[in-house]
Amino acid sequence: MKKISKAEIKKAILAVEAERLKHPVVFRPDYAKYPKLLSGRRASEKMVSEFLREAGLDMKKFEALQEKRSVERQRIVDKHKTDALQRASRQKDALHSSILEQSKALRDLASKGDFFPNPSFSLDTPFLIWTTPLLALSDSAAVPFGSWAKFKIVTSKYQGTQKVGFYFYWTNPYDDYAVINASTFMSSTGHVKSHAPWTFGVNTSWVVVSARFGLWIGWPQQAASSPYETVFLGSTGAYGDTFTGGGTNAISISAGVNLNKTMFPVPPGKVVVFEVALTVEYENDDGDIEADFESGDFKIACPVVVFSLLNSP
Repeated sequence: MKKISKAEIKKAILAVEAERLKHPVVFRPDYAKYPKLLSGRRASEKMVSEFLREAGLDMKKFEALQEKRSVERQRIVDKHKTDALQRASRQKDALHSSILEQSKALRDLASKGDFFPNPSFSLDTPFLIWTTPLLALSDSAAVPFGSWAKFKIVTSKYQGTQKVGFYFYWTNPYDDYAVINASTFMSSTGHVKSHAPWTFGVNTSWVVVSARFGLWIGWPQQAASSPYETVFLGSTGAYGDTFTGGGTNAISISAGVNLNKTMFPVPPGKVVVFEVALTVEYENDDGDIEADFESGDFKIACPVVVFSLLNSP
C-alpha cells in the first residue's frame, strides 16, 4: 500500500477548502454592489431627513436620543458578556471533566469488542486545526483527547461564513470497502453579538453558530463526500429603523454536542478525512457582528473521533 504523509493530506485539504471558497454560498443578493440602488437609497434618506426637519423634528435632539439608546443597549450587552465570562470561568473545571468523560465514553465504546463485533477505532488527536477563510487563531492545541482552539471574529462584511475545523484521518488498510459509522463530540463556549446601528430606513444584522461533522474521501481529489451533519448552537439578530433606533443583541454559547455519520463506505487503500467544525454564518446591512471564542475561558474543543466497521473487509 502506498504510504501517505500527513503533509500531503494537509495540502489536499487546503486545496479543497480553497476551491470551496471560490464558490461561496450566497444567502441573498448583495444590493450594495449596485450603484443605482445605492444612489436611490441615499436620495430616499435625504428626502426623509428633509421631511422630518420640515415637520418640526429637532434632528440633533433626535440623533442624540438614538445615540443614548444605543449606548445603553451596548452597556447591557457588555454586562451580558461579562456574566458569560464569569460563568465560563466558574464552570471550566466541570466542563473539562465533562469533555474527558465524554472522550472516555467514546473511546471505551470503540474498544469494546463485545459491543462492536467488527474492528473499531478511536482518533484522539487531529493532525490539523484550520480556519476557512484563513483566520489567525489566538491559541490552539492538538493533544490526545483534549484538542481545542480559540478565535474571534469581528466583521461588518455584508455576508459570509467562517469555519474553524479539526481534521482527523484514517487509511483503510483492507483489500475491500470498509463501511463505517462515526461519532464525535464538540464543546463550544463563547459569546456572539449582532449590531445594527440607527439609520434612515431599515437596518439588520444577524449571526448563526453551528457545529458540523462531515467525511470525505478520494484523496487528493474530493471524489466523494457526505453531507454535513449540522447541529444548531445559537443565533442572534439586531434590527434598526428610522423611528425605533438601532439595535444590539447577544447570546452566550455554552454547548456540548454529539455528532454522528453512518454507513460511509471507504474504498480499499483510500484515506477518509473526518472534519469536525464550528461555523459562524453572518449577514450585515450597515451593521457588524462579533463572535468571541477566545476571551477568558471561551474556546471550542474536539477531543476524539471514534468509528466502527459495519462489515468484515
